[in-house]
Order: sequence, then C-alpha cells, then structure tokens
Amino acid sequence: MSSYRLDPRSFSWRWREFLLLLPPFLLTGAGFYSLQLQRGDLLVERYWPAIALVVGALLMHLIFSWLAPHADQVMLPLVTMMNGLGLLIIERLASNFTVRQTVAMGIGMALCTALVLWNDGPRFAERYRYTLILPGIFLLVVGLLLSFAGSEVGDPGRSVLSITGTFGVQPSEPLKLLLVLFLASFLDFHREKFQTVRLTRLFTDRRWLWLFIPLVGMWGISMILLILQRDLGAALLFFGIFLVLAYLATNRKDYVLLSLLLFVAGGFFAYHSFGYVAQRFAAWLDPWANADTGGFQLIEALYALANGGIFGQGLGQGFPDFVPIVHSDFIIIAIGEELGVAGIIAVIALYILFLLRGFHVAMRAPDSFEQLVAGGLISLLSLQALIIMAGCLKLMPLTGITLPFIAYGGTSLVTCYMMLGLMLRISRDRVEV
Repeated sequence: MSSYRLDPRSFSWRWREFLLLLPPFLLTGAGFYSLQLQRGDLLVERYWPAIALVVGALLMHLIFSWLAPHADQVMLPLVTMMNGLGLLIIERLASNFTVRQTVAMGIGMALCTALVLWNDGPRFAERYRYTLILPGIFLLVVGLLLSFAGSEVGDPGRSVLSITGTFGVQPSEPLKLLLVLFLASFLDFHREKFQTVRLTRLFTDRRWLWLFIPLVGMWGISMILLILQRDLGAALLFFGIFLVLAYLATNRKDYVLLSLLLFVAGGFFAYHSFGYVAQRFAAWLDPWANADTGGFQLIEALYALANGGIFGQGLGQGFPDFVPIVHSDFIIIAIGEELGVAGIIAVIALYILFLLRGFHVAMRAPDSFEQLVAGGLISLLSLQALIIMAGCLKLMPLTGITLPFIAYGGTSLVTCYMMLGLMLRISRDRVEV
C-alpha cells in the first residue's frame, strides 16, 4: 500500500490539465451560442449548463492541484469534452432533460473529487470484497423486480427506481462498479490458483473449483439479465468485463475461451427458447422486414446517418428527433446526422484516447490489485461505448445501454464519474511523466 498522504500545504499547478481543459470549454460554449443563435434569442440563462460544466471542471482542477497534484492530467479534459458534447446534444434534442443531466453532472463531479481525495480508495474493496456482494445482490434483485413491474404495464425494459417525480435511479449502473471492484479483489487474491490450475486435471486438482465458481456465477448473472430482465446490453457488458478481468489477472487464453463458449451456448439456448431474444436478432438482421417488431428505431437511425454524410447537416439543422429516444440510446446517431461521420470518428477518437490513458494509469499502478481495478474500470467504460455504438450502427444487435459521459442518463453519468474518480485516485500516487 502506498504511503502517500494528502498535504494541504502543497500546491502544484497542473498546467497540462489546465491547457487541455480550454478546448472543451471553448467548444461547449461555442455550441451553446450556436444553438441560441438559431433559436433567435441570446438569453444568458440558457448558457447555464455550459457555465456549470466550466465551473465544475475548474473547481476539480484547482482541488487536484492543491491536494492531489500527481493525479493523471489527461483524463479529466477528455471526460469534460465528452460531457460537454453530451450536454450540447441533449439541449439540442430534449432541452427539458438538460436540468436533470446537469444536476447529475454536479453530483458526479463532487463524488469523483471525494474519491480522488479518499486515502483508502479502492483498498476498501480489497478488505471487504465479500461485503460488496450484498449491495450487488440487492441491486440485481431490485432491477429484476422493476423489470417485472414494467412488463405488466407493457414496458419490459423499464428498470428505473423512481425517487421523486423528476429523478430516479437505475440499479444496474452502480452494480457495474461494484462488480468490477469485487472481481478485481477476488481474482487478485486467488491469482495463483487461477494461474496454476489446469483444465486437463479437473479430477485430480480440486483447485479447479476456484476456477469455475466465478465463471458460473458471472454466467448465471448474465443469463438472468438476458432472460428475465430482457437486457442484452447489460448481459454482454457484465460478462465482457469478467472476461477482460479474468485475462488480465491470469493471462490465460483457455479460461477466456471456455468462458466465451459458455456464454455463446447460453445465448444460443435463449435465442431458441425465448421469442423476444429471437425478435431482437431478427430486427438486427433485417430491420425493414421487422419494422413492427423492433426494427423501426434502427431504420430511422440508418436514414439519419445517411442524411448526415461526411460532415453532417450542421448543429441544429438535422432531424434526428425522428429517431425514438434519440437523446439517450441513439445519441451517437444525432451526432452522426448533424456532425457527420467526422463527428462520429471524433467521438471514437476520444474514447480511444481515454482507453489508452486508462491503461497507462493501470500499468503504473503501485500493485497488482490496483492494476486490476484501473484496467477493469477503463475496460468497462470502453466496452460499454463499443457495444452501444456498434448497436446503433447495425454492427451488432441493438442494446439499451448508455454512451458513457455523453448520452442522457443521470445514474449512468454519476457512476461514470465515480469510475473516473477511482482511476484518478490510483494515479495520484505516481509522479506524472
């Protein structure tokens, strides 16, 4: 464990971070100005989401310069760029949701800062790994109950726990974070067993039980999400992050291959046993022939992308609102129609840079446990972005997860900021090079 402690007397200006924050600030402000210009009123009060973004990011920058000067200086500007783009597109498409997203951003920034300054950080998960199972099981059960309640009113995908008439919580979002922390701690603690046991000695070496307990457990959770909650995106994401962490911890391809084959077998069974799973795949393979059973949203998305072309129709000039729920599930389509393929490539580039920086933090973490945590968190965010963008672009069956830091979703945004906070906390103990 690192001996680093916060020193309020130290202040080191993080020039690299400050300079990298300027482009997101300018682009977000210019985007909001362009929207107000098109609407015909340059009211100052409509700029408050951009102002909140700038103030929040600057406060985080100053606090880090004062109390955590060695934390990574690239990840916050990348997130600020993505978050600013998300606020801009949400204001453009569904301005009535901008308030909720901005409030969620403020909560996320506050929690992110607190996690960076928390001396224990992810070490809590290392000491209390099995304690994390209890809230994880609770969140999973709550999500299933909400899904069943939604199916009674004709919305089988509903899994949001309403707190007030305005705000709600999606249980699967914090569950992802708990899952990464638990798996990283479990796999690191039993690393030697995972590395040395051989699948060809299952009857002579009882350590294979440690190999299959997490495998069967994660397979079971994924199948529950796929079959009972009808959530293909969460099932792919949960099992995908398990495969990534298993490989990072063991460096064993045979274990990953076995896990993948087990998941494919479960998906094949679900496809032939449950109509809604087959319906989702049919809508992906031929949305025009299945427009009445799930293909309509994807058809509208493809038309919107075609209208966008290379450089797009221009901000505020397209018609992406023809796509249902475009500000959430299909926000990358709105970017594609109004900013073109160039805009989509720019978003992909942001996620690639974020992924590379996250693994840079993981490789320079002080020990193997924090390496797994950082690698798992950055893999989770990147895999989530890959799954939803591939679904929107018809590269795989459509899923109902959010695009991290960009799409509308308060619980998702807060959880993503918490993941950022843990990664910055891991990076703060190492001197930046």
